[in-house]
Amino acid sequence: MQKTLLALFLFFASLSAEPPPISPTALQKGDLIALVFPASFLKAEENEAQGIMTRKAKWLQSRGYRTIFYPAKVNRIGYLAGTDEERAEAFMNAWKDEEVKAIWCFRGDYGTERILANLDYEYIQTHPKILIGMSDITALHQSIQLRTGLVTFLAPVLNFFDENGDEFDDFYAFSSLEQVVANQMTADIFLPPEIEIGVIRPGKARGSLVGGNLTLIASLCGTKWQLDTEGKILILEDLSESVYRIDRLLWQLKESGLLEKPSAVILGNWVDCDATSPYSLSLTQVFEHYFGNAPYPVIQGFPVGHDKYQTTLPLNRLAEIDTELKQVTILYSEGD
Repeated sequence: MQKTLLALFLFFASLSAEPPPISPTALQKGDLIALVFPASFLKAEENEAQGIMTRKAKWLQSRGYRTIFYPAKVNRIGYLAGTDEERAEAFMNAWKDEEVKAIWCFRGDYGTERILANLDYEYIQTHPKILIGMSDITALHQSIQLRTGLVTFLAPVLNFFDENGDEFDDFYAFSSLEQVVANQMTADIFLPPEIEIGVIRPGKARGSLVGGNLTLIASLCGTKWQLDTEGKILILEDLSESVYRIDRLLWQLKESGLLEKPSAVILGNWVDCDATSPYSLSLTQVFEHYFGNAPYPVIQGFPVGHDKYQTTLPLNRLAEIDTELKQVTILYSEGD
């Protein structure tokens, strides 16, 4: 009976341009989480890298979850964690492990786009699991959403956690992740008191959450993986990009039609993206150019991206943005 219902679901989903949302089963304590490297490996020598991997896996285990690495040993090739085929195979092996409930990307950096065509999206669609990651992992979120309709989670890669110093707030990030991924929260996203949300365009709007890293979204424009933003809340963030490059990337999104009809835009963290030349435009001026007259709500400074405070957002899930309250709320999707 279940197989018949699933077959009917997939048939009707195929009749529409974009599959309807599929929510994975909530994460529970004791579940097995696969740690994967779909992009780059760690910037460390072999022994040091293995030590970092072991330490962070133990940190996650101390939070009540079991872990397994796919692959067990990474075949580093330059800045990549293996060949495209090896990284895609490891990713799919993790997905096909029936005991694994979630796939958490250990880090991003570069290379995810190169494996998109090598993934088995039919299997992913018919065996929904939790996918966690951000930055370069935006490419995976985007391709899986377009091909399967699966709800995935824009959240810090594991490499951010269990580090000394004040550059990243483990407690806030992991609390947010568990609220959204384990508790499947449908409520306002909690914001730390230090966060100041700015409003570029006022308003209130609803739509499915899409997006992530600006560079990745722009690089996929003009390909079969290009993001559909119409009627959706678009999230944008980036790291260590010059202001002129952010200007260029936003121009690319604009000319590709991605900024025409979103229901709203959330501008997140822009770490190390400040102007360094007296002859540069400011980031504020660039945002004003592209969004100052937008016919939809736009906020900036939301805690998503590479900064100290990083929240978790369920991509392809219905949400609401209210600029007066300066709040983003996760809503029940149709069928929940």
